[in-house]
Amino acid sequence: MAFGLVLQETWTDPMTLQAAGAAPARVVLIEDSEPIRQMISIYLTNNGMKVFEADTVSAGRRAVNLLKPQIVLLDLGLEDGDGIDLLPEIVNQKIPCLVISARSQALDRVISLEKGAHDYMTKPIELRELLLRMRRTMATQTVAASPNDTIWAFGEIRVDQALRAIITANGSKNVPITAMEFKLLRIFTSRAGRVVDRAELAKVIGVRSVEVSRALDISVSRLRKKLRDAGYEVNLRSVRGSGYLFSADQAGTGEPLEETTDESAVLAS
Repeated sequence: MAFGLVLQETWTDPMTLQAAGAAPARVVLIEDSEPIRQMISIYLTNNGMKVFEADTVSAGRRAVNLLKPQIVLLDLGLEDGDGIDLLPEIVNQKIPCLVISARSQALDRVISLEKGAHDYMTKPIELRELLLRMRRTMATQTVAASPNDTIWAFGEIRVDQALRAIITANGSKNVPITAMEFKLLRIFTSRAGRVVDRAELAKVIGVRSVEVSRALDISVSRLRKKLRDAGYEVNLRSVRGSGYLFSADQAGTGEPLEETTDESAVLAS
């Protein structure tokens, strides 16, 4: 079903399908290339999903707001604007978004992930890989939304995975974080007391090189600020020529810090 310049086609209400116990996953596909849109739509439909198509930013916005899909597939270069401007609106509704774009620069990938994209694929794409990534993302969202496993904690730091927000130390207003920031927080806390090198962090956030070191520095800086805004005085420092060091003692564990070969090389950034 296509959401082009108008929203006039008939469609089956997702609530009706749910009531019948046979609701397929709802997907909003925002892509301005008709051949690519049809190729993806047919493949996903054949694999049990219900795909709603849009070819512009404005049509995509209406489709997302109306349908509340399980996932959004988003192209960036659209006729009436940049798809990246839609990302905050999508993720603020707690809807996962997978970007599919011809933009192959690492910085485009980083910016998309910073703005909340859960994954990023560069065209041309392999349809089986797309399906696997979509299923993985939706499964992750389902687990995160489970009422029995929604709060993830490390020491005193607590994160609501369903809301994707840091729970403030005093229990007041939570601090939202992006998918990229959550991934960074998980790896830093899992490697507390040890230096995590830039190449490893690049893989975690979905880039294949360290050429985006400045963008990585900005992402870590934003994460540090959000942790502090939430009331956690974490010690997250850059190690010159290596990577980053998350001090475990600041997060309520007794694990000792690794020694660095040069104390002057550890900079608070």
